[in-house]
Amino acid sequence: MRAVVALFTMLLSLAACAQDTGGKFKEGQYYQVLPQAVAQDDDSKIEVTELFWYGCGHCYHFEAPLKKWQQTMPQDVALNKIPAIWQPVMEVHARLFYTAEAMGVLDQLHGPIFSAIAQQRKMFANRDGREWKPDESAIEALFNEHGADGAKAVKLMNSFGINSKVKQGMAKQRAYQLTGTPEMVVAGKYRVSTSFPGFKGKSNGQQLMLDVVDYLIAKERAEKG
Repeated sequence: MRAVVALFTMLLSLAACAQDTGGKFKEGQYYQVLPQAVAQDDDSKIEVTELFWYGCGHCYHFEAPLKKWQQTMPQDVALNKIPAIWQPVMEVHARLFYTAEAMGVLDQLHGPIFSAIAQQRKMFANRDGREWKPDESAIEALFNEHGADGAKAVKLMNSFGINSKVKQGMAKQRAYQLTGTPEMVVAGKYRVSTSFPGFKGKSNGQQLMLDVVDYLIAKERAEKG
């Protein structure tokens, strides 16, 4: 009888903890449910998507905790990245991302691109009136410096394939209703942003964003059964 009572008490305690966690990250305070869910690329995974910009200092500093989080990511979770575009120069930076990805050198170029743009303020683009054009010589040099084919990268940046990737990324950005960087989406349903009320006044906003993402992953996993 004592064992049954002890087990019952433990279950009540676990239930209370679960309720506390649910109450900690309330909808509207820490995350937003999208009006319409966006289809995932892989339904066998719970997809987590980050919207970022290479020119965003907050995104640059988010890279370290995000990479650490990714190293312990459960097997049923996939991390995707979308480069934000709402200014012409951001499209040039997005093309750098998609080009490195298409060439299979994103792992070796992602950090250097971030450092060059966010920290050293190299834009890899030249302004001609309202239009920003890729600085082909600077881009070629960057890729060459990090062991990739710079001439191939410059040629690929304006290809049909990269144009399609840019359009797809912009379409997802709109569908996810993302308005700032960095922001995250879980399972195509839940948008997480440090601009939400629950993050105000918190000094650990970026780590807290990952905590909310973990909570939403658990929520989605429970709903999927």
